[in-house]
Amino acid sequence: MKSTSTASAWRSNFMALIASLAVLLAGAVISAGLQLGMPDGPPLSARAYGVTGSVALARWHEALGFRVRLIEGRPFQLPAEARLLYVLQPNTRYEFTDDELEVLHEWVEAGGILVLAGEATVSYPVTRRGPTQYAALDESPIELFGFEMDIFNTSLLTATWTQPPAAPSPAQPFRWRRETDEYALALDLPDDAIIHALVDGEVIAASRQVGRGRVFVFAGTYPFTNDGLRNEANAQFILNLTALVPPNSLIAFDEFHHGARQTPSLLGWMFSAPAGLATALALALIGAYIAWTGRRFGRAFVPRELRIHREPSEYVLALANLSRAAGQRNAALLRYHAWLKRKLARPYRLDPSMPDHHFVAALQRVGAPLDYERLARLLSDLQRGASSAAQFVRLAREVAEF
Repeated sequence: MKSTSTASAWRSNFMALIASLAVLLAGAVISAGLQLGMPDGPPLSARAYGVTGSVALARWHEALGFRVRLIEGRPFQLPAEARLLYVLQPNTRYEFTDDELEVLHEWVEAGGILVLAGEATVSYPVTRRGPTQYAALDESPIELFGFEMDIFNTSLLTATWTQPPAAPSPAQPFRWRRETDEYALALDLPDDAIIHALVDGEVIAASRQVGRGRVFVFAGTYPFTNDGLRNEANAQFILNLTALVPPNSLIAFDEFHHGARQTPSLLGWMFSAPAGLATALALALIGAYIAWTGRRFGRAFVPRELRIHREPSEYVLALANLSRAAGQRNAALLRYHAWLKRKLARPYRLDPSMPDHHFVAALQRVGAPLDYERLARLLSDLQRGASSAAQFVRLAREVAEF
């Protein structure tokens, strides 16, 4: 019977293990599908790992000792402590509102350094993580500061420095475009703008002072991309910009106008982040195991009419019957022996743990009004134990009478 029960429990645990592995495999497949079907990120997003993403730019700034923060989630807010803000290829699908433009303008006037970079359209190439995406440029923040974009044709891929933003310009011209670009944008400048880079006589990088801050506008995004930063001259180009802000300062990236507008939630984290998917899978496995093994949450419910209320005497009788069935007469007599000595020793402050003959002699010395011979005999009988139930009852009665 025991072996049959053990085999049944082993089979049940084995089946629970198989079911858990099946749930784990299904969860892994679903998680992989969700991750592979999810786009890597919009063009120029600081979360995108593709060639037109800018995650390398954000990570590089962190490696240089700057603090990096991504601006996302409603509403659009600029950190007051940020010293440099990148707004790269703001998408027309998530264009700036008038209130957001006002916030941006006030932040620059207060001393912020704003970097605006955009092209007419940036495509996100097809990768294993999703289909091609396109981001058309929202020109409203560029126009807010007096710049305009014009289209011109050019076959050149590099630009020439005229006046670098800070620090010496690189020895070679920086790479400005990708080979896949068919046309380019140039800047129309306000009167007080400073030209920083030219290509074919057209301005592609300029800046102007706004209040206590400064705005840099670039008619091109390639130097800021993951692919563009692999070029040494482009890296120096970015270093020229970071030299304008103090070390360890906060650098922000505008992800809000790439579409990152969802308010963070536990449910969204659980079904998007790898750690959240792992947590959801672990919860599913725990639930499957509890359901399989038949465990319940909490104690079993017993209706009031079926609850039995026992009297205290029933517990006493049950304990007595249990002791009698276990044959523990001598153990009970030893408890009587110890109890009797404690009761007699307490009024005279004697040590009840001393040997019986010393204990009786101590009682005689203090003049206790007792039958010492009977007490000595009773203690000896209790120590010796009882050979029958009748002898046990007799000794217990004698202790009570004494």
